[in-house]
Amino acid sequence: MTVGTRFCSAVLLLSPATALTLTLRPAGNNLTFVDHREKLPTFQSFYHDYKHGPGIWKWSNALDAYQQHFAGMAGRSPLAVAEVGVQSGGSIDMWKAVLGQGVHYYGLDINTACRKFQNSSTSIFIGDQADDKVWDAFYSKVSMVDILVDDGGHEAHQMSVTFRRSFDHLNPGGFVATEDVFRQDQWQFVYDATKSIGAWKDQVESVHMYPGVFMLQKKPAHDDFVARLPPGSVVVDSFENMWAAVQSHPGTTVTLKNKLWGAMFAEATLHNIVTQFMHLYAAQGQTDDPPGCAFTPAPVCTATVVNSAQMNLVTGVHIFQDVLYVEAAAKQPVISAVRKGDKWIPYG
Repeated sequence: MTVGTRFCSAVLLLSPATALTLTLRPAGNNLTFVDHREKLPTFQSFYHDYKHGPGIWKWSNALDAYQQHFAGMAGRSPLAVAEVGVQSGGSIDMWKAVLGQGVHYYGLDINTACRKFQNSSTSIFIGDQADDKVWDAFYSKVSMVDILVDDGGHEAHQMSVTFRRSFDHLNPGGFVATEDVFRQDQWQFVYDATKSIGAWKDQVESVHMYPGVFMLQKKPAHDDFVARLPPGSVVVDSFENMWAAVQSHPGTTVTLKNKLWGAMFAEATLHNIVTQFMHLYAAQGQTDDPPGCAFTPAPVCTATVVNSAQMNLVTGVHIFQDVLYVEAAAKQPVISAVRKGDKWIPYG
């Protein structure tokens, strides 16, 4: 605070969903703090309530994952969020509403129409995410980010370049998340990621596999994610025993530890781990309601994944330096994406 000012403000984070602004104001001969408490929505509640404005289309379990991992950043200022795939712009509002007005959004898209979303807290870059020169230009302007989400072209080579270029530009505790990994032709991206992680292994906090979502956190974590997992008392030392435990203990977390494996993030070990769970990225198809709407800019459209057998068994895999945790599904999950908003830019 500077002496002589009439008031000043500070923003404190009380909980993952509450930002507290304290304003110091004169009261007679004294100065008092005025409490302005702002309740931030969750990713799920924002999405559910969003009706009018730029379009947004996200998978339901991706929103769940983001709430699990990103909510602890809510209210932090400044907070740098980058997203590949701006499209109709609705996600810009989501990131700022859920994580707070300290967010600066950096969007990358191939569609020049996305430039219209640029303002004082939104920067838009146009380019191909598979082009290293585009990332050179991007990171020359945006040196570090807290979150990078890839919701772009969804081709394996595009995702691999984006993931590989992200790590050096993540702040400590930051995340890179890749959405829409549902097809076997995208598996090469996951195997490419294990090679990159093997090179970064000493700096990696955790790797998370959800149906259709692949996520990494850089060290150090700022909260205890494991404490929020469903409780479970089963500890095993082999994949065979792990799969038996997952099937016999639905709704719990199964822990896998084996000292003989060494570091989980060594490339060969991580390759073996992700291979066990690769069918989290092997949806058996997709249904659209109305039929065919996913290939149009229609504002009313719901897509639902046809689950693989593994997607019915496992809702999340969480890999740390010396242990991994497997969330066994309590019931068959429904993974859907409902288009929200009423202003849509046609896909190019």
